[in-house]
Amino acid sequence: MSNGNFAETHTLSLPKDLSILNRRGYASTTRKGVPLVYRVAATVYPTGLDGSGYTTSVSSDVRTTVKFLGCQNNWVMKNAAVKFHAAREKMFKKAGVKKAHRGAYSHEVRYGYDAYNDSFAAPVDGNGDAFAGGTWDLSQFTTEDDVEFYLTLVGQGQDESSAVSVNSLQIGFSYLSSRAKVPDDSNLESSAGPAKYSLLNDLLDDSDLQVTYKDDVVGTAQDEQDNPPYDIWAADDTNHDITEEVELGRLCLSPQGSMNSNAAGVVGTGPQTTILDVPFGIMRVLMAHRDPGDNSGITDDLALGLEVLDIFEMQG
Repeated sequence: MSNGNFAETHTLSLPKDLSILNRRGYASTTRKGVPLVYRVAATVYPTGLDGSGYTTSVSSDVRTTVKFLGCQNNWVMKNAAVKFHAAREKMFKKAGVKKAHRGAYSHEVRYGYDAYNDSFAAPVDGNGDAFAGGTWDLSQFTTEDDVEFYLTLVGQGQDESSAVSVNSLQIGFSYLSSRAKVPDDSNLESSAGPAKYSLLNDLLDDSDLQVTYKDDVVGTAQDEQDNPPYDIWAADDTNHDITEEVELGRLCLSPQGSMNSNAAGVVGTGPQTTILDVPFGIMRVLMAHRDPGDNSGITDDLALGLEVLDIFEMQG
């Protein structure tokens, strides 16, 4: 790992991991397509995956940062998931595929994080060895024009007007693409339209209220706070705000101070825990070691423990 860079990354799917450990099917959404949010207590342990210590001895100024990233938790992602769930059901219906003909675990859409061929990390046993698990297929869609694709939660959008063949669609961007564009500067100037001369408005005015139209004041009132406070969707802007991942939380620790340093009074931090709300139960974990003094290039991994506290529907 490069010293100080977030080069160590793992993509986690909590529905997949829980399905392995509990031998039953968990999902990213309800059976109506509403996204589920997994609330987890994430604990980082300053040890190897097998519980042993580090293999690299470094100085006491080592600091480790762990970041947890995920997709956005808002109405766009919620509506996108519900719409694509309905689209998948209609796709099967048009093809004459009954639910009885579908796989036993084909009730909900399985998403990738930022790629259609995402490789999800696997939970480990008490010896630090990964569970074998079973098959975790991502859901594939096929249009009537035989365009096949998978769905992702973050990553660059796709200009679907020119998409003859595409591997994956970022659902937020694709959902906004399906909606009529909200225009900017949508408020018409009443001073230039019939409202200025409306008899109804005149009758509704207080008899003692004298209104004097001033074009500069009217223009100011209609220019201020008229444009949406969020990024307006544009088909040619495939790096739209909705495609960006967000930080769900982070932990900063000095895991080796008490283990490998001979410096007097140096005490390393032990395990640290933070509470995360993970939309769809899918997230990416990034880790970086920083050793300003020695630049030893520490390469040891950390152990991450996840305890699911709650699973609830996304509010949007």
